[in-house]
Amino acid sequence: MPDKTIIFEDKSVLVVSKPRGLLTVAAKDKKKQKNLLDELKGKYEAERVRLRPVNRIDRDTSGLVIFAKTKEAFMAIMQKQRLDKIEKTYLAIVTGILKKKEGNIKIPLPSRENPKVKIPAKTTYQVLREFRIVKASLIEARITSGKYHQIRKHFRILDHALLMDRDYMERNEYVKYQKIVPFRHFFLHSAEMDFTHPITGKKMHFRAELPEEFAEILKILK
Repeated sequence: MPDKTIIFEDKSVLVVSKPRGLLTVAAKDKKKQKNLLDELKGKYEAERVRLRPVNRIDRDTSGLVIFAKTKEAFMAIMQKQRLDKIEKTYLAIVTGILKKKEGNIKIPLPSRENPKVKIPAKTTYQVLREFRIVKASLIEARITSGKYHQIRKHFRILDHALLMDRDYMERNEYVKYQKIVPFRHFFLHSAEMDFTHPITGKKMHFRAELPEEFAEILKILK
C-alpha cells in the first residue's frame, strides 16, 4: 500500500493524501483496524497535539483528508462545513457511457443516522473520458455537502454506479465487468479541495496527485 503524503501543515491544520485501502478512522467497535488517524497519532501526541478529522473518506477512496490540530480550528471548520463552504472535487470511474456529459444531480439522500429522513444533496459532474470498449467513463464530481456515500449513491441512482463498486452495482452487472476489467474495487479519488483557513481567513486550495494505481488503470481501459 502506498504511504500517506502530507500536502500542507501549519499550527492549525494538517492536510494529508490518504492511500486507497486505509480507513480514515477506526470504527467504534473495531478499534484495532488500521487507519490514518492512528498512523498519525504517534508523532502528534508526542507534541501534545490532538488531531480531529474534519472529513472522512471510505477505505477504498484515496485523496484529501483534513485534520484540525486545535479545538478552535476544528470548531471554525465545522461551522463553515455546515454552511456548505468547503468544495471538494473527486475523480471516479463509473459504469456505462453517460448520455448527458455534464449536469447536476439534486436528489435527497437518506440520513445515515435515520434512513427515513432525507437530506438535500447536490453533485455536479462532467465526463472527462469515455472507454467505449469496456463501456465505462471517467468523471469529475464536485460536492459541497459531502453526505455519506454521496457520489456513489448519486451515480447508482443514475444507473451508472462506480465501476466495481460491490455495494451499489447490480450483481449481474458486477459479474459481467469482472470478466473484462483487471481490478476488483472501485476507483474514487478526492483530488481537490477549496476552503477558507479557519484562523487566518485565507482562501486555500489543495490538490492530491492521482495515485499511480488509478493512473495505470486509465492507461489500460479503452
